Amino acid sequence: MRLTVSSYSFEAIPLEGALAVVQAMGFKGTDIGGFHKRGRASLEPDAVGANPQEYADHLKRLLDKYELYAFDYFVQFGSSPDERALTDPDRAMLEQNYQSIDGIGRFCKLVGIPTVTVLPGVDVPSQPQEHNLDLAGKGLKHYVEICGTYGVTVCFEPHMGSVAHTPELALNVVERAPGVKLAVDYSHFVLQSIPVERIHPLLAHAGHFHIRPARPGKLQTRWVEGTIDFLDIIQRLKGLAYEHCLSIEYVCQEWFDANQLDTLSETMVAKAALEGYVPV
Repeated sequence: MRLTVSSYSFEAIPLEGALAVVQAMGFKGTDIGGFHKRGRASLEPDAVGANPQEYADHLKRLLDKYELYAFDYFVQFGSSPDERALTDPDRAMLEQNYQSIDGIGRFCKLVGIPTVTVLPGVDVPSQPQEHNLDLAGKGLKHYVEICGTYGVTVCFEPHMGSVAHTPELALNVVERAPGVKLAVDYSHFVLQSIPVERIHPLLAHAGHFHIRPARPGKLQTRWVEGTIDFLDIIQRLKGLAYEHCLSIEYVCQEWFDANQLDTLSETMVAKAALEGYVPV
């Protein structure tokens, strides 16, 4: 288990600058963003999928320059979670996702990135919930099969507004997609005042973990204002023999007012609080 940081916490600057910041903060590992038309630090997912060798060579040069390892590539194909969602009733457009995921899997293998994180799809009101869950499971299962040929693990992040917006729904989707793992982020559930006792069962399926302080009604807070007991969670993960990363993931975006604090300063505060319990 290693404490890392998301390079897209600093997406106001280009990726190389963000990686320089990551190194200067004393981290050895980082997540790479793949958000469509968002920030300056992301690698556009369709471009990566179409040119995996080119982007792998580019990223490896930067990682080598700043003596870093990449542990996750977080992909969002649309400008918002509902664009090109796995639950979209237009199934034809998903072929573009599948084509890109194949190249993304190859890209991750070339760079040595062990996991790719994706979104599970949104809750489409015009479709029954069971149908939305079926579509999410089917799409994720196909992602797992594609990326599995490259030895890359697929994780999905349950989030507010998604088909998996509660812990129970997230576990439901896991059951429908054998081999898929979770990118667990308590903040999406704490925002909704969901008790942590309902969230803890997700840890058994974690392939990645996002550290973001939150409190009921607030998706992202300063470290001192958050109500999530990350030290307790770390102990729970150790008990489960979790071997992956804990990535500090502050973001700066308008979604749920997650643009109200200094991501750099708060990342350093979180690092100082946790690095005595998890190696960097």
